[in-house]
Amino acid sequence: MKLHLPGIFTLLISIGLIFSTACGGESVKDPVVEEKEKVSITNTPTIENLPEEETSPVEQTAVELSDQPYTSPSGSFQIILPEGWNCSETGEFKVDCQSPGQSAELQARITATGYELVQEAFLSFTHAELVHAYSEIKEYVEIKRFESEGRLTVTASWRKGDTYWESTDVFIRIGGTVLHLQTAAQQESGGIYDGMFTRIAESAEIFPSALLGSQLYANRNTHTARDAIFEIDIPTAWVKYTDAGSIKKTIIEEFFSPDMRASIQIAVYWHGEMIEQTLKAEKTLEIMRVLYGHDLRVSHDKGLPDGRERLEWYAANKDINGISYFDSYGSSIYVISIVWEKTTEKIYLPLLEEIAASFSME
Repeated sequence: MKLHLPGIFTLLISIGLIFSTACGGESVKDPVVEEKEKVSITNTPTIENLPEEETSPVEQTAVELSDQPYTSPSGSFQIILPEGWNCSETGEFKVDCQSPGQSAELQARITATGYELVQEAFLSFTHAELVHAYSEIKEYVEIKRFESEGRLTVTASWRKGDTYWESTDVFIRIGGTVLHLQTAAQQESGGIYDGMFTRIAESAEIFPSALLGSQLYANRNTHTARDAIFEIDIPTAWVKYTDAGSIKKTIIEEFFSPDMRASIQIAVYWHGEMIEQTLKAEKTLEIMRVLYGHDLRVSHDKGLPDGRERLEWYAANKDINGISYFDSYGSSIYVISIVWEKTTEKIYLPLLEEIAASFSME
């Protein structure tokens, strides 16, 4: 599916990191179920431990691991966690841990994707998650990257406040799931956690069948429209594009699933004066036809209690279905659209409807 998409699929990230991914029109296949397949990451950078006689009591404490594996509430993954660290769960899919002195931390999170992503879509997923994870830090510099089929390991340095950190992000794709393990330590810790972090990554076990029927792309970020009119929740693993040139006085923000077969588009048009009802309807259709094609046909139009209008439509040339919500606010018109292909409707439509339902006015 090719929607309103920039011609070159390369993103420049303001934090100094460039990832390049290209997502094709792969065929959807049934989820792959694998029972208790142990995943070992052997390519994560390691640093040799100091000889025993040079290891301080603090260092000895830092590398201790629990005797029992941690199992996520969903039952979808197991991992060995550090002994004595402060750990907490957020929902069924994520655990966060911090060292007693707050000089090191880790997070393990699993995402259900609906079916097994091909490599290009998997790399698109990892790109979006890395952008989200490090969007608020400074001086991000990638040190090392290892990529293989269904695996990505990225080591980087960065600054938070006045403190410099080094992190390793490990992504593992198994069946219709992706596990993301983030480990990080302050650089002044001298690398004492590196060996422990490697052993934690090697301990990961993933059970995709435990997530069959679970909420897809459960990790989401609340996105605020450019002029703060409204908010809507978007999956963190969906890649974002911004277009300010295709339609005059209009900013278009687009969020695509990793396989590029479903999307959310948000268009905000600034008119400069109060919006008349006739202009609102005409401008909305103009925006939609630029985005989805002039053969777009509206099959259903309904007014909503909050004042918005809801349009169901189909664009034959692009073979896509969509639902658009639009309204005016002051001197602006906004249009929110959820878009999917017929072949991926069963996978994406329930998720897209969840996203649309998260809409709230400021």
